[in-house]
Amino acid sequence: MVTLLITSVLVLGLLVIAVYFWQKPANSSTTADLPLLPPEPSSLFSDFRVNQLIAPPDNPVPAVEHKVDRETFEQALHAIREFQKTPDRKTTTQLLHAAALADDAKNYERAIELVLMSWRDGSLSDLSAKELQSIFNSEYWVLSSRTRTSGAGFVLKQTLSSANRELELTNNPI
Repeated sequence: MVTLLITSVLVLGLLVIAVYFWQKPANSSTTADLPLLPPEPSSLFSDFRVNQLIAPPDNPVPAVEHKVDRETFEQALHAIREFQKTPDRKTTTQLLHAAALADDAKNYERAIELVLMSWRDGSLSDLSAKELQSIFNSEYWVLSSRTRTSGAGFVLKQTLSSANRELELTNNPI
């Protein structure tokens, strides 16, 4: 039994050695075993190398300047004057809509603050807090996405959020 065990271990050892030499390359004198060079780091775009400065283009794209046409400006002025004369549901919606059509976040923010001041002092009594909140939020989406995502748009979102919190507290008193 011991002889069978020793013989099987020797045969298994010979098989392992045979497989080892069979896997080893036959001619080792062709190239020296040098390590491969690491690949050069590259970026997603292959037109420049890593840490290479890129010159700015000769004709940069001009920033889009937002200009309000005369008609929109006149509508906004008319809406402001009408709201100041008689603050009610109709003039409030006209004011907010004209401010949103002007596509300027600062102007829309000022319009919200003007309406909120009138609502706080009680001169805007025919609008409930829920209706006012709805008008603010719906007219916000009239602004272009570029205006909504600008820096002034961020400040407008903060103003709109605080106005919504104030109006929400009025809707649901604690």
